[in-house]
Amino acid sequence: MIDTTIMKRKNEPTGYACDERSSSALQSIIGQNSVESFFRDQFQSNPSIYHVDRINEDMSPVLDSVYSMGWNGVALLLHASQAYLDSAETQESAVLPLIFRDQEPIQLEEIKATYGNSPFAAFLDGCSIVNNHADLLAPPLAALCIDLQRSLPHVYINTYLTPPGAAAVNAHADDRDVFVIQVLGEKQWKVYDEVPIPYPSTNEQVGKNNLSVPCSVLQKKPLYEITLKQGDVIYMPRGFVHEACTSSSESSFHATVALATDDWSMSKAITDIVTQQLQSSTKFRMAVHPEIGMKHLNSVGTDFKEKTDALIKDAMGQITSKISLDSISDHLAAKYRTHNQFVGQKRQKLCDDATSQTASKATSDEVVGPDAAQRVKLTSKIRAGTSEEKESVPPPISTRGRGLTVREHTFDALICILGILKTENRSIKVGELREEIEDSKDVEMICDLTILSFVKCCVELGAMALDI
Repeated sequence: MIDTTIMKRKNEPTGYACDERSSSALQSIIGQNSVESFFRDQFQSNPSIYHVDRINEDMSPVLDSVYSMGWNGVALLLHASQAYLDSAETQESAVLPLIFRDQEPIQLEEIKATYGNSPFAAFLDGCSIVNNHADLLAPPLAALCIDLQRSLPHVYINTYLTPPGAAAVNAHADDRDVFVIQVLGEKQWKVYDEVPIPYPSTNEQVGKNNLSVPCSVLQKKPLYEITLKQGDVIYMPRGFVHEACTSSSESSFHATVALATDDWSMSKAITDIVTQQLQSSTKFRMAVHPEIGMKHLNSVGTDFKEKTDALIKDAMGQITSKISLDSISDHLAAKYRTHNQFVGQKRQKLCDDATSQTASKATSDEVVGPDAAQRVKLTSKIRAGTSEEKESVPPPISTRGRGLTVREHTFDALICILGILKTENRSIKVGELREEIEDSKDVEMICDLTILSFVKCCVELGAMALDI
């Protein structure tokens, strides 16, 4: 059970949820620095690289649970996201996984036709998988967000899974500050020093929406060029251009904690308050007379100009009376509360359900098919499937047959696994399969998740079976 109790300060006005305990995860990330110094010296200004000391006695248990997910935990997240793909027509698009091949997004129809909606099959084909709002899919990420919101108004998490020798997206800048937490594997990052558009809004993100990154940015020496490994964290304020790719031998899974700083900007807060104030009055809802804007002002009738000018002065008076530190504070408090109430219950339920499922540990006798595939872990023992077992599995969702599409670099090594299981007629732990193919071609591109994904797909198809 995650403790999400909110402590109210004495004399704090109703509606302001302030936790007197700062985020343990944020403190573990920034290390010896205080949370106050982070907001004073780094927030919204300077990219920084941190290394989380997991053996420190003050290590945040919430953050440590994220690092402890392992590839089995990533697999659980992928299964959760697959459920959204299977019911894509009835689900919110915000939580649907995004699958990229050669840095280009794949449409839902092709995901279903080629991969049968399986993120594991897409990963085997060299695709990168992005899960937006992954804090609504994985309990450790949900708990991390709950903890971080002790020090931050609102956060959410997107995750990026990238196979060896690949990249999800091109160089770009974001409209939000982020903490990039390297959870598993490693990834090579470049963060550039020149900020093309300071504090960009959503439609000003270079590298997105047909807005190019200026050549001058990429031609200069990066501010940081570093390989992130487990425990490394980058804090990146919005607007800084960055790009990342995996090495030829390591997959990568990182969690990006997003701080929607564009939504918290002073300009948006004032705009929201002004709009709400003026829209509440009928006279400000009326259209400006057509002559104003269609003609030069010298040609507009005096009566129209005087009435419009008086209306402007009236509006300015109302705006001035409404914009204050108190009104900005009230507006942002209501905004944060709306966001956090919406997702807070979902996150807490996810954490509670995970606790109850761990306690119940439901089992099944199925050894092949989709349900059996969900139970495959690195510690599971598997064997070759029989002809009868293969015939018993339901037909695949994919419209392109029962086979798998596996990237060329790993095909030979993975096929060797099937051959070993069939010819030697024995069961092997999934986590030990890589040792069985050490002499295979391109085995260096085979990681634990590649093998786990391959076994899950084969168990779903009946080519392999759980040995229980």
